[in-house]
Amino acid sequence: MPIAPFAAGGAIALLGIRLVLAVISHVSYKRRQHKRTLVVLGSGGHTAEMMALLQGVDLDVYQPRCYVVAATDGMSSQKAASFEAAAAAVPPDEEAPLSNTNSIYSTPRKSSPHKSGLGTAQSAAVRRSPRVAAANRSKQVAAAAGRRALPGTRSPDSPAKRRFTQRPPPRDQPQQPQQAQQQYSLAVIPRSREVGQSFLSSVPTTLRALLAAVGVVLDHRPDVVLLNGPGTCIPIAAAALLLRLLGVCRGRVVYVESIARVYRLSLSGKILYHSRLAHTVFVQWEELQERYPRAVYAGRLM
Repeated sequence: MPIAPFAAGGAIALLGIRLVLAVISHVSYKRRQHKRTLVVLGSGGHTAEMMALLQGVDLDVYQPRCYVVAATDGMSSQKAASFEAAAAAVPPDEEAPLSNTNSIYSTPRKSSPHKSGLGTAQSAAVRRSPRVAAANRSKQVAAAAGRRALPGTRSPDSPAKRRFTQRPPPRDQPQQPQQAQQQYSLAVIPRSREVGQSFLSSVPTTLRALLAAVGVVLDHRPDVVLLNGPGTCIPIAAAALLLRLLGVCRGRVVYVESIARVYRLSLSGKILYHSRLAHTVFVQWEELQERYPRAVYAGRLM
């Protein structure tokens, strides 16, 4: 009995199921006002940069949030809990002028008190130069265009920015339960490779991490997957792309390279860039964008 007709019928059936899942996912994505967000945290500087990045994101849009941490990383989960507690303590309508807060898009420069008047005059003359002014305008336009690729982020021109300071609720207002205030959850996956582990022995641990990542992405069905560079983000990005191809979820992978990377991408950044696991790769230095043309220059985000 020829098996070609059965194989063709099975392929057509799978294609039809894939099309139905894609249509259902697209319709539900359009109807949702909130974007389910998956945030991958790393140890040390990666988590600190991610927390700074989230301060410029509209948390009312990107919720509920799920923070993914490695099994051996206990500090990142505490940082995420502290960040969410501070965000929940501020009512949505209470905003502060941007001038009173630290923007993650620009770092204020401190003027040195030892500058001479001649040096100040020369600096002013350089800033008034048409060539320098045009270069500065082009940088600002490029950075603004890059930030618009991720909707919901606050630009430096925004009139207000939410403050993340703890404050007690009013006395006449009953305190809500802690579960009602939280719009986030934590997910733990095993590390794909420990420091000093050989590449041969890391194959089974990587497969285990990938299976755990598929489970996390399948449970939360994120609309946005936000990455910042730890090795834990690679299995999550691969799982998000796999489930997106199958039509199960519409997770868009966004990778923000560390501000410490000026001329070359990190190892995680190179993997995500060259394999195209990330839909958008943001860089914070023009030199880095020139070296990797498909990356998006977003200015200083941290």
